Amino acid sequence: MIAYKKIPFQLGAEISLRSPSSRSHRAKSKIIGVLEKEFILIETPVFSISDNITAIVEDDLVVTYLYEGYLFTFDSRINRELIKNIVCIDYPVTFQVEKLRDAARIKVSLEAAVSVSDIKLPGIVKDLSDTGCLLEIPKIISLFKGLGFTLTFTLPNDQLIKDLQCRIVTVRYNQIYKKTDVAVMFSGPPEEIVKIQELVKFCMRFKV
Repeated sequence: MIAYKKIPFQLGAEISLRSPSSRSHRAKSKIIGVLEKEFILIETPVFSISDNITAIVEDDLVVTYLYEGYLFTFDSRINRELIKNIVCIDYPVTFQVEKLRDAARIKVSLEAAVSVSDIKLPGIVKDLSDTGCLLEIPKIISLFKGLGFTLTFTLPNDQLIKDLQCRIVTVRYNQIYKKTDVAVMFSGPPEEIVKIQELVKFCMRFKV
């Protein structure tokens, strides 16, 4: 794992913000500019409280930022509005970093059938690695780390992956777009995982 001394912010990158007092109050924003050790310029975040209610954030924030498989989390607060729809938030004094997946990933967009207990849901596999995938569920659904479920989808080489057993590693909610992003780890059966590993290995030969 890389020992980051500072967060590698990129202009135009997406960040997630939530209220520390209410996990349901979440927002997405984009990084407009950074002055190291001073502030970060972002688009004004609007929290989606319910389907019909939104609110501008004015108090403390918990911010998360994903960069090349590393999830950075830090505390901040809105400092001031610079111009319309652009605000400054405090530059982090400290931060936590977590590596989400060790394996190389390939980008895909594969329709999937998700089975959680007795619930059937549609989903989209957004990337694949030897050990797991990123799954997008087009609705807000309550999930938690460690929960097991199964996936069925077809690989780009037309191989069917049926009833793939998975376990949730992380969950992120997007209240604005009403979707749930789930990072998962594969647990079996071995013959289905081998199909994925062979595809990933083949695709990585052509990755620059």
